Amino acid sequence: MQQLPEVLVPARRVFVVHGRRSFREGAAAAAVGRIDADVRCFAGVRPNPDVEQVREAVALAREFSPDAVVGIGGGSAMDVAKCVAVLVGCTGDPAEYLSEPGSIPDSRTTTLTQVPTITGSGSELTSFATIYVGHHKHSLDHPSARADHVLIDPDLAATVPVPTAAASALDALAQAVESAWAVAATAESRDTAIRALETLLPPLDVATGRGDFADPGLRAELARGAALAGAAINTSRTTAAHALSYALTARHGIAHGAAVGLHLRWLIGHNAAATDADTRHPEGADGAAGPHRQPAADLSARHRRTARRTHRPSAPDARPGRLLHAPS
Repeated sequence: MQQLPEVLVPARRVFVVHGRRSFREGAAAAAVGRIDADVRCFAGVRPNPDVEQVREAVALAREFSPDAVVGIGGGSAMDVAKCVAVLVGCTGDPAEYLSEPGSIPDSRTTTLTQVPTITGSGSELTSFATIYVGHHKHSLDHPSARADHVLIDPDLAATVPVPTAAASALDALAQAVESAWAVAATAESRDTAIRALETLLPPLDVATGRGDFADPGLRAELARGAALAGAAINTSRTTAAHALSYALTARHGIAHGAAVGLHLRWLIGHNAAATDADTRHPEGADGAAGPHRQPAADLSARHRRTARRTHRPSAPDARPGRLLHAPS
């Protein structure tokens, strides 16, 4: 985080999009105060941003005319920062670009720096942002949404509440698993996903056993694994667990990572049991199961231990029909 002011040189007008609690309680606010430029902050980011938040942020940024945009926070803050960086130089309503991404210019008018304060979203390393319009999830998916600079400081996550940290860890775990079995994965992205999984599981075992994420070394390993997972899904994109999670978030207010986790456990077992007759994956059943065919039961148990720390049920019997039609 100490590097932020020098990364932004020679920017003269810096627009900062940040969350609330993690920004105030960590070192982020102090680092922003050291930026040698005219700084404008947008602090209105709420979890699971909708198009109204994006409109507000983009309007303020267009008025300010920044030459650098910085996202500081969890996935929501970084996704809004992406939208600002991509759309500040455009003239249309942000909602238009969600439905017509082909009209987004190939280049930006600003630089984009991302600083995650919560380990797990992977947003700092991807070129897409999740934005809700009503109860419907949309994606601003464009090459120019990927950051020019990423600063990862595990100490920024030191003050994150345990349920939030656990939900974010589930998100990173799901990204690694889903990327490994994704049809769109490449050999390189699948290798990155498997390395992410191997990096994430040991510190997750320790954290869920202790009931906290207080150890700095543990947070550093989780941050490294989450970054690898983010790099993997930037190529492969996410798959079923994420796709099924968005309705739970939009309709029932379940935090993104916890919503993904509700579906991940049963999907691990489902895909591990697949046969070649069950799948059209180009690599057959082994590709559909990813690296989890043999250790599926162990991976599922580890997921369940992490899910308990979110204060959400791990839903051993969760199925899309039951969850998506649950009473509000």
